[in-house]
Amino acid sequence: MTTTEQTRIGLARRWLANALEAIALAGFLVMCVSVILQVVFRYVLQLIAPWTEELARYACIWSVFLGAAVCFEERTHIKIDFIVDKVSGKVARRLLRLVDILVTSTFVLVALYGSILLVQIGWTDTATTIPIQMGLVYLALPVSMGAIAILGALRLAAIGGTRDAAEATR
Repeated sequence: MTTTEQTRIGLARRWLANALEAIALAGFLVMCVSVILQVVFRYVLQLIAPWTEELARYACIWSVFLGAAVCFEERTHIKIDFIVDKVSGKVARRLLRLVDILVTSTFVLVALYGSILLVQIGWTDTATTIPIQMGLVYLALPVSMGAIAILGALRLAAIGGTRDAAEATR
């Protein structure tokens, strides 16, 4: 694979990770504003606004799942790295490549099977206080799993020789 192709793949990965991060941040901000509104309604205006709690919950779900995809791309997700720290650079790279293959294939299976079934079931149910279908909330799962699968496939495609293209573009 040429350096130009590795750079393009690295840019595609970075663009996708930045987009996911921006959407996750927007969800986090919606969650924060919703919780603040809940406090204001309850303690200042003496009103109960149950939609604020539900909105905060759904925004949190989207933020967490999209944030997980960003963590996967940046290799900041939960991991056990004591084995990688004990082996040489070449063996460590191969071990990381194997982990990427396992994670990517797992998320492809989860995105294509389990999470799509969940979303299909969710289209028949409506949220309690917000007039949206639960399928929109459950859609966070296949979107994040699909993003992880795409990022993993791009990472595996970008590996050339002895280094990861993501490390070369940072």
